Amino acid sequence: MHDQATNALIAIALGSVLAVVLLMPVAAVQYRLDGRLGPKDLAILVTAAVYALALWTYTLLPMPAEDTYRCQGSQLQLFGSLGDVRVPEDGPAALLRDPAFLQIALNVLLFVPLGYFVRVVLHRGVLVATSLGLGVSLLIELTQRTGVWNLYDCAYRLFDVDDLVVNTLGTTVGSLVSLLLVRRQRPDVVMPTHVSFGRRLVGLVCDVLFVAMVGAASGLGYRAWQLYVLDRPLGALDVDTQSLLQWAVPFAAEALLVLAAGRTVGELVVSVRAVARQPRWTVPARVVKLATGVGPLFLLAPLDPLPAAALLAAYAVVTVGVAWRTTEHRGLSHVLSGMDLRITDREPGLRGFRADA
Repeated sequence: MHDQATNALIAIALGSVLAVVLLMPVAAVQYRLDGRLGPKDLAILVTAAVYALALWTYTLLPMPAEDTYRCQGSQLQLFGSLGDVRVPEDGPAALLRDPAFLQIALNVLLFVPLGYFVRVVLHRGVLVATSLGLGVSLLIELTQRTGVWNLYDCAYRLFDVDDLVVNTLGTTVGSLVSLLLVRRQRPDVVMPTHVSFGRRLVGLVCDVLFVAMVGAASGLGYRAWQLYVLDRPLGALDVDTQSLLQWAVPFAAEALLVLAAGRTVGELVVSVRAVARQPRWTVPARVVKLATGVGPLFLLAPLDPLPAAALLAAYAVVTVGVAWRTTEHRGLSHVLSGMDLRITDREPGLRGFRADA
């Protein structure tokens, strides 16, 4: 029970991180498909990410330390494990105390959500769900059989061909049950014509995520270059250059996009653009937008953590407050630069993963 609870906590924690990482691409797709990213979409994103991590944690964890595990064999006889389950003489209720039955039941239940997500995300039916369930199950079983693709000398978990059967069955059941909850065909999408406050908030969040993730990737990349390519000792790392890259790389990307196209990465994700009210002032307006938009984020962040955090929080509150009160929910940088916001994509595309119950 302790291992199961630990696996659940790991899945929730890492799944939440994965959902944050996937927010930008998911938002970019959704706003171009039907112009919205609603609470249901966000709930599906988080639950799907947590579920994906749960498949990993419950099938591969805990990963044993070296020399602390026994090599497991393979059960290759079809229905070899399923045949061990017998209805007890004291009635079917006694099956709930049978470890063999409980293992099979849990394997089925573990894959039921996959059938649901295939329908709600991909809008595909039982056949596709069953095929994907078999494929995912086979990938998991082969990962176990090969000792996590030769990370271990031998398999530390049993490869059981019957797991392919029950896992695939669980996906099929999930797809059938989802028929009651999700319509595969949705009504015609009516694209919004005005920028909503929620859309602006998602854009602002995506800008912050872009700066954080690209900055972290740049810093880690430079650190890896020094450690593993230049073979420098840990104490001799050039920390100043690493810190500079963490802010310079995302700022360069944001600045290039604002000056060239008039919009930030977040605005690109949510499919909006800023247009100068006077075309002849386009270039100066973009410079002001850059200086008063993402500019303060890069100017304040390298300062001492406490005052920088307080100033950034105050700036965020002002920006969100201005966006809430203005037409088309323009931010502080748009007001100061005299720019209006416009939706760039108003034609419905392919189906998104909106759940229509």
